[in-house]
Amino acid sequence: MPEYLSHQHAKNSIRLIYQNRGFQLSDAVPGNHVQNELGVDIRNAPYAALYAFVDEYIVLLRCQSVYFLSADHKIFPSAMTFYRLSIRLLRTLTSIRVLCGYGLDANARLQLRLLYETAQLWVRFRIDHDILGDYTACTTPETANEFWHKYLSKEKTERYLKKQLQEGGFSWIGGMEDQIKDLKQKLSLVAHPTFIADYHETLSDWNGDPETSVIIEPLKSSYFTLSKAIFITTMPFSIFPDPPYNLGSMSLRQQDAGWNPIPHPTESWEDYNHQLRNMFPSLFLMVIRFFEEFDKAKNN
Repeated sequence: MPEYLSHQHAKNSIRLIYQNRGFQLSDAVPGNHVQNELGVDIRNAPYAALYAFVDEYIVLLRCQSVYFLSADHKIFPSAMTFYRLSIRLLRTLTSIRVLCGYGLDANARLQLRLLYETAQLWVRFRIDHDILGDYTACTTPETANEFWHKYLSKEKTERYLKKQLQEGGFSWIGGMEDQIKDLKQKLSLVAHPTFIADYHETLSDWNGDPETSVIIEPLKSSYFTLSKAIFITTMPFSIFPDPPYNLGSMSLRQQDAGWNPIPHPTESWEDYNHQLRNMFPSLFLMVIRFFEEFDKAKNN
C-alpha cells in the first residue's frame, strides 16, 4: 500500500509559500476554515494533500474578488465582469471540492468543464478587450446562447488563445497542451451517458455499501479531478507578461472596514491584490512536487 503525502505536509508547504511572499499568518493557513465549513474530514483520504491546495484556492478566489468589487463600476465596468467570473470560479471549485469529498467523483468531473470554460474566458478578457462588450450584453437566454456559440463552441476561444500564444503575445499555463489534451479526453468519458461513464460510476459504488450508503468516502480516482481543478484555477493568474487591471479600486485596508484577511506589510492596495493573485502560480509550483510524488507512489 503506497504512502501518500499527508494533509499536514501540504499545509506546512502552503504556510512556507505565504511566508516567503511576505504574508503574515497566524497559527492556521487561510484554507483551514474551508475544511471546517464543509464539515467533511478528508485528512486521511489518499490524496488529502490536494484538498488542502484546493481549499487555499477557494480562499484566495474570495479574497481577490474583493479587489474587483471595490472599483468604481461606472468608470470601470469591466470590474464587475471580473468579479462575476471570480464568483463563478469560486462556486464551481467549491462544488468540485464538496463532491469529491463525498466520493461523487464523476459528478465533480462534470463541473470541471464549467471551470475550464470560465477560466478560458477570464484569460481571453485579459488580452481581448473587444469581447468584454459582448459578454456584458448577455442579459437574456438568447444573447447568452449567441455568445457561447460565437466565442466558446467548437473550441473557438481555445484556438484564439493558442494563436496568440504562438504569435508570442503572451505565455501562460494553459499552453501546456499535454495537460489540456488529458483533461478533455478524460472529461469526455463522464460527460455523456455512455457505457464507459456508467462503468466509472459503478466503480465508485463498489467502494461503498449498497445496502446502506448513498454517499461514500473520497476516492482515489479524484486525483485526476482535484489535480485538474488546481491546474485550471491557476490559468487566469499565470499570464506573462501580466496585463494590469488598472481599475482604480478604492483601498479597503485604509477605510473603517479595515479589510485585510491575509495580512501583508505593503501599504499599496494594488500591490496587496497583486500579491494575492501571485499566490495562485506560487501554490501551483509547489503542488507540482506533490503530483510527482503521488505519481511515484501509484507506480510502485
